[in-house]
Amino acid sequence: MEDLLFIIIAAIFAMRYLLRLQARGVFTILLVGLIGFFFSFTVAEMPPFGDPNNPVFNEIPARYMESGVADTGAVNIVSSVIIDYRAFDTIGEATVLFVAIAAVIATLKSH
Repeated sequence: MEDLLFIIIAAIFAMRYLLRLQARGVFTILLVGLIGFFFSFTVAEMPPFGDPNNPVFNEIPARYMESGVADTGAVNIVSSVIIDYRAFDTIGEATVLFVAIAAVIATLKSH
């Protein structure tokens, strides 16, 4: 009930504010409001924190902990997960970081 009351009050204030704006400002406010509306529903549909039925608590982390060192031969379980199980993901992240750093350096050198 409090959420509905908050949304109604926010809508009243937003409408009063929108009446004073130009067309571009109105579009921006409506777009931001629409995005916020979808984000609020997304957050409302998330599972509760710490629930044992959450997707985080599946069999994959347990398998990594139980047989990760034996499968990969690594001494450290974190290294075995990063290097062996998630190697393509790690290479992709490193590539994105490299491209971002190269773009920043190229931009700074041009000025």
